[in-house]
Formats: sequence, C-alpha cells, structure tokens
Amino acid sequence: MNKPEDKTDLAFSFFTKMKREGKLFNFGDIEDATGWSRASVRTYFSKKWGTILTKNEDGIFVNNKFDNFTLKTFKQHHSQTEAINNFFFNILLNKAVTASVTAIEVYNKPDFKFREESFSILMVNAWELLLKARILQLNDDNINSIYYKNKGETVLSNSGNPKTISITKAISILQSSGEINSIIADNILLLILIRDECVHFINEDNELSVKVQTLGTASLKNFMTLAMQWFDYNFNQFNFYLMPVSFYHLTDMCSFSVDNNFRENMFQYLNSVEHAHDNDEDDNFSISLKLETKLVKTTSAEAMQIRLTDDPNAPELQINEEDALKNFPHTYNGLCDLFRKRYSNFKQNKDFNKIMRSLQTQGEKFCKQRKLDPNNPKSIYKTFYSSRIVEELDKHYLKV
Repeated sequence: MNKPEDKTDLAFSFFTKMKREGKLFNFGDIEDATGWSRASVRTYFSKKWGTILTKNEDGIFVNNKFDNFTLKTFKQHHSQTEAINNFFFNILLNKAVTASVTAIEVYNKPDFKFREESFSILMVNAWELLLKARILQLNDDNINSIYYKNKGETVLSNSGNPKTISITKAISILQSSGEINSIIADNILLLILIRDECVHFINEDNELSVKVQTLGTASLKNFMTLAMQWFDYNFNQFNFYLMPVSFYHLTDMCSFSVDNNFRENMFQYLNSVEHAHDNDEDDNFSISLKLETKLVKTTSAEAMQIRLTDDPNAPELQINEEDALKNFPHTYNGLCDLFRKRYSNFKQNKDFNKIMRSLQTQGEKFCKQRKLDPNNPKSIYKTFYSSRIVEELDKHYLKV
C-alpha cells in the first residue's frame, strides 16, 4: 500500500497526464490513480484542489493554474492545508456515531424502562449530526451552510450563538440534491414522529416496542451505509445491531396507551408510510426491517453447534437453493438498469465490464451462479448478484 506522501506523488502524476491529454475524469478515476478513498478525494477536491481542478456537468478537468506547480510545490501546497481530521464535518461525524452507539447501548440494556423513547431521541440526534456533517462536507466545510437564516441574516439563540438548521431542513436539502432518497427521509421522519409523540404512551405498549424495533433496525442500517459511502467510516470496532424483540407476539399484545384514539391514529400513519415503500427497488436502504428468532426445544443443556462434517450421525440442516439465493437478488440486466438510474456517468462499456469481471472473481462475496435447470447436468448457468456490488460501483461512478 502506498504511503500518504506517495499518494500525493501519484495525484500530481495523474493531474499532469490529464492536463497534457486534455481528458475529463471523475472522483473514481482519482481514487484508482492514487489509492485515496472517495471521502478523501472529495475532501481534497474541496479543500486542496479548488484552484487547479474545475468541475462541470461533463466531468472534472485540470485547468491552467496547475501549470504553476512543480511536484515539490504541489506537495508543499498539500502540507500547508489542515488535516482532514480537523475539519468540522468530521467532528460532527464522530459525534453522530457516538450518539448512535449510545442509542444502541441504551436499547440493549436488559432492564431499561424508557427503552424505545430513549432510543428514538438519541437516534434522531445521531441523524441530525450526520446530515449536517454531509452538508458541511459538500460546502467546503463552511459552517455558514448549516446556520438558520431569516431574510439572509443568521438567527441567534438567547445565548447569542448562531442557530443551526433543523433536522427536517437538513433532510429537505439533501433529498432535493439527491444525496438521500425518500426511503431514508421517511424512515428518519417516522423516528422523529415517535420521538415527538411517545410522551402519549407508557413503556408497557408492546406494539410500540415492535414498531421502534423495525424502524430502528432499518435506521441503523441506513445510517451505517451512508456514513461509509459519504465519509468512508469504519464500523468494525462496533457491534452495530439491536437485540431482537423476539418474545412478544402481536396476538398476545394489549395496549396501555394513555389515549387509545391517539395511539391508533399514530399507528395507522406509521403503517401507511411503511406500505408506501413496499415496491421500492433500492436494496441498500430500508424503511423498516423485521428481526425474527425462534425458541426450539432441545434435550441438550446448551444450544447445538453446526459444523460441516461427513459424520452420518450428525444433525441435518437443510437449506434449499431459493434460500441460498435470497442474498443475491439482482440479475445482470437488472443491475444495469439500476446503475443507469443511480449514476450520472454510467456507461455499459469495457471499463464497466472490467469492473464486473474483477468482482466476479471474488466469488460469493458479490455473485452466485445457478443452473437454469438444476436437474439437468448440462444446463447453462445464470449469474445472480448481491446488493453489496452496488456499494462497490459507487466507488467508480458519480451518483445522480
């Protein structure tokens, strides 16, 4: 792997070549040439290359101001700007992740009487910080971009500090620019609804617990996906999941709502928004996700472990082919249709085919082959693709 200073050398060489050949390029091309992540490329573009690179609707090109640099002065120019970790949007990003982890920790406590309400409050706060971090990143870390204004003037709080925009305003800004879709926006808005109105319920309302579970699980998945896409954030250090609500059954539930009519109105609205997204095609994001577990009787004092073995006396576990393909929902043509809608610069050309071949060589991480006729040994194969492949293509193309 290249050292940081080597990546600067590679960037200079790449820009020199693009300038000499008069070629347009995109963020993905800079990533490939230097080894920097998409988040780093975007940050350098706004913080360090603003005077030498110009972006238009067709792509990015190196302008004449680049001619003033040598390799030595280009590296000096890089070193004179502040480190990425000192950008204000990264401070908000870290606070957003901290709030989300705290929400998980509170939710997963074995005996916590304000579980759902606390989770919704903390998770909404995490989203607000993440969305504002993204707005800052897209605006050259200009803090003025998240200030609340009235008639062009920044509004001050009672303490005299500038007020920032609300989370709903942040959602509106990023949705209108195509940074988030309606699935993400509606999921956050439903969490806000629960946060604002949960004072009408007490914690024995088990149906509310299940609803927060499904919305919260999807919200965490959406949060992680965007943090990785926007900022290349690494979540490996966290157990980023909610313990499933597996011991409640809808048929056994009774409501302890303070106002039953109010409760029914709220659930009717929550369900209507969820059902509005039943036919959404984007598998990367969800309005709600349901976790299911089952308790099975066993004569053993401990749960039985499952291993691959040739022991004929070993317990049998059956997985049919349809189950195995659930994680590979896309066909090649379906992916191409999705990419045309998702990326502004997508072309089904030799570069795209090269990327796909590279991913296919990694086996079932990204794709799985299946016989069209499983009972015919001479049957031809068809390839199905995992949703993870979309995240990989995000590194190479510009999203609409």
